Amino acid sequence: MVFNFWQIYINMRPVYALLIFAIGTVGMMFLYGNELLLTAVMGIAAIIALWLDKWKDAKSFLIAVIVGGACENIAVMMGAWGYANASYLYTPLWLPIGWGVSVILLNDMVCGKIPRPRFSLKALALAFIGTIMTGLVFRNEIALFLLFALATGVLYLLGKYRKEELAPAIIAALLGTGMESACILTGSWHYSAAVFGTPIWLPLCWFNAFLIMRRIIFVK
Repeated sequence: MVFNFWQIYINMRPVYALLIFAIGTVGMMFLYGNELLLTAVMGIAAIIALWLDKWKDAKSFLIAVIVGGACENIAVMMGAWGYANASYLYTPLWLPIGWGVSVILLNDMVCGKIPRPRFSLKALALAFIGTIMTGLVFRNEIALFLLFALATGVLYLLGKYRKEELAPAIIAALLGTGMESACILTGSWHYSAAVFGTPIWLPLCWFNAFLIMRRIIFVK
């Protein structure tokens, strides 16, 4: 029975990951008014997601929590976006946990058997460079879109992104942008300069963030 459970989970892992991602999105949409409650819900979701994978991604989760949380706090501090209810930090307490869960779940959903990249200090530097660039240029939505497009093209031409990762990264970008758009509509957070509520550069931001975080979190 135990063997069958884990075998079924392995076969259905992308579906379970999508389900947990969707539940997390609904939680952020409707529970953001209670920061501590949503933090507890996120924590439980993280434990379930890590337990289902027998804690093999615990280290990756913690790195995503630290790096994602740090980058978000920097961007919010610089004014690029803001959260409706953040009582203790620039971002809500649940946000770093959300980063950790999202990175692991998106990788499970879209990457399948694609080999995990090695840890890269350059990728870590790129994460913070991209965050600061966003914080400096966010007031001009089109300019930031063009900068993200240029950065994406350059990184691909330099061979920093592998071809087999492109389709998964596009799917991750669509899922991430969809999740954010839903949360923006319910008031969980807002972008300071976005004509349509969701900035036009957000899909490119998610595309690069997904691929860069893959090169940060997988440490042996």
